[in-house]
Amino acid sequence: MAHLHTRGTAVTWPTLAPAPRVDLPTYAFNRQRYWLDVAAPSEQAPGLAVDDAFWSAVEGDDVERLAHTLGVHGDDGRAPLQELMPMLSDWRRRSRERSALDDLRYGVTWEPVTEPAALPTGTWLVVTAGGSAADACTDALVRQGVDVVRVETTPGKSIVDPLRDALPGTPLQGVLSLLSLTDAPEPSLITASALALVRALGDLDVRAPLWCVTREAVAVGTDRDIRPEQAQIWGLGRVVALEHSDRWGGLVDLPAELDQRALTRLCAVLAGATGEDQVAVRPRGLLARRLTRLPQPKGREEHRWTPRGTVLVTGGTGALGAHVARWLARAGAEHLVLTSRRGPAAPEAAALEAELIALGAEVTIAACDVADRDALAALVGGFAANGSEIRAVVHTAGVAQSSPISDTGIEQLTAISSGKSDGARNLDEVFADADLDAFILFSSTAGVWGGAGQSAYGAANAYLDALAARRRMRGRTATSIAWGTWAGGGMAAQDDAEAQLRRRGVRPLTPESALALLQQALDHDESFLTVADIDWDRFTLSFTSGRPSPLLDGIPEARQSRTAVESGTQKVSRLDEQLAGLSGAEREQVLVEVVRTHAAVVLGHADAEGIAADKPFRDLGFDSLAAVEFRNRLNETTGLQLPATSIFDYPTPRELAAHLRTAWDGDEVTENSVLAEIDRLESRLVAVAAGAGDRTHPDIAARLDALMARWGARKGEAADAGAAEHIQSATRDEVFDFIDNELGI
Repeated sequence: MAHLHTRGTAVTWPTLAPAPRVDLPTYAFNRQRYWLDVAAPSEQAPGLAVDDAFWSAVEGDDVERLAHTLGVHGDDGRAPLQELMPMLSDWRRRSRERSALDDLRYGVTWEPVTEPAALPTGTWLVVTAGGSAADACTDALVRQGVDVVRVETTPGKSIVDPLRDALPGTPLQGVLSLLSLTDAPEPSLITASALALVRALGDLDVRAPLWCVTREAVAVGTDRDIRPEQAQIWGLGRVVALEHSDRWGGLVDLPAELDQRALTRLCAVLAGATGEDQVAVRPRGLLARRLTRLPQPKGREEHRWTPRGTVLVTGGTGALGAHVARWLARAGAEHLVLTSRRGPAAPEAAALEAELIALGAEVTIAACDVADRDALAALVGGFAANGSEIRAVVHTAGVAQSSPISDTGIEQLTAISSGKSDGARNLDEVFADADLDAFILFSSTAGVWGGAGQSAYGAANAYLDALAARRRMRGRTATSIAWGTWAGGGMAAQDDAEAQLRRRGVRPLTPESALALLQQALDHDESFLTVADIDWDRFTLSFTSGRPSPLLDGIPEARQSRTAVESGTQKVSRLDEQLAGLSGAEREQVLVEVVRTHAAVVLGHADAEGIAADKPFRDLGFDSLAAVEFRNRLNETTGLQLPATSIFDYPTPRELAAHLRTAWDGDEVTENSVLAEIDRLESRLVAVAAGAGDRTHPDIAARLDALMARWGARKGEAADAGAAEHIQSATRDEVFDFIDNELGI
């Protein structure tokens, strides 16, 4: 068939091969191998070869071949095989499908952790917004001998100035956020305050690890309650761990009853001896969060869930909502109510309505913002008054995000929360007393393990997962599914997000597979499920590039990859040994290879061969999120503190390597090293200006003018040519002292 196809004959490939297509590279001369390696028949065990022959005959519906494999002869022997063939073929198909779907299912478990004897020491910055629980935690640290510097703030108010005024002159061992333990009247302010704290610590260049404490944010074992607004801190924290791995400590959740034993365990976790960064403190001890594979439930009779009556789909005219609506219509839903902010005016709304009607469903497309509780209640009440009772709810509405924490303000946090978490809360309240057949929340893996550039989105989706758990605790139906990316539209299709995720090991789900897993979850009445197609070798490498993550230890493939990563880290940790004794040019060449190697890993290349030393990073395929990951890897390797803008400041691997060598060679003063010091000086001036408000600094301005005048005079006078030689021969400290003395800062 391929031979005919290459000569112009039209071939209907989907009919011949219904499996999903794989897009191959469009460039013709890449020598990388993309095909799976299959063991030669001679290498297979005899039993395996027989099995393959048997199932190959079944899958090919080849009775003759099956009879030959089984050693059956004559028509009498073939007749039973002919009758069995359809059943065998169907069983084989369903078995393969079930196995493929099982590979996409993940859950969250909690693993006991030995309580360490270590306790926190030194000076800790403790940030609170009041509350008896925050007072108890602070007192516990003081009793352990910790020097506590406490900062009180009000939710919704700026935290930069109070932090700046409180920072001690001595180094900090850690920063403890107790902001979520306040009795704030507005739960949404808890997440906003935490985001503001993370940004403020970055602005003030506080490098001590940040620990965030919550209370009943996660459901562990027999817990009887959960607070979704607290869970948002966990969603946010997982993103901070990825974007600012160098200044992140972890998340600690406290139980409802805060006794002395719980406080002691909190202090033990803060000491960092557990090696865990997502810990729940419970009466029975410490428990650490793990991602695990989640096979289909066994031991219970499967009940096929079928939609009936009226089904409400929020975000129903979007890409995911449309997929769900078609699935519901095919499954027999009588009436579909699709809501969105624009309603019938949304693009493709009319075409979708016609398609659903053709599938046999009555369709209502309504303009309704689910973040507006009154509007939602009026919509639902209107259907109830007309005798059209809503039997199931599917919440797919949401707003995408792709911005680092440093660029995420309160306005963006509010916008993302309104469609996702506020909408889910309103649906929960409006249908609080309704006996629904299903209450389905479309969540995201951003709320399960985080995602660079998705701080607000991760917080909102963690809220959805917690909301589903709370509904279950209250005896109501709820299913939250944290999806990976979907093919065929959705948020991942915007810009080049899907390509970025593929590079990080996250492959898009086919809508057919995703909907099959949704059906499974409803058939088995599951409350929470993570569905994603992950290349664990690539994902683990990317996910742990900034810091190790015990979260993935429950996945065997991730554990193996983590071992390989740690082995590689040990090798690059000896960079100082590699550079010792080399000349400046030799050092730079080694650093060029280091830069190329890390760039290849971030971009998903098999090796560094495709990373040219003089090719701009932007032409290699770097984006802002890849730049952050790249920066984190270089910081880990070199021990330096590079900005996320490094690939823009030094646009090629060779230029960046030259900068690294300059930073590494502390005492060698060159033009590049002086420029680096000027960059440092500029950042200090920006920090001074940021804290000045409307005040000016005439002394600094005068010193700068004097320095420029003196430099210009020296440059222009031949008699003063020795000044340049003096700069070249000066040590790094002498240059710094000169700048500091001249500017007085």
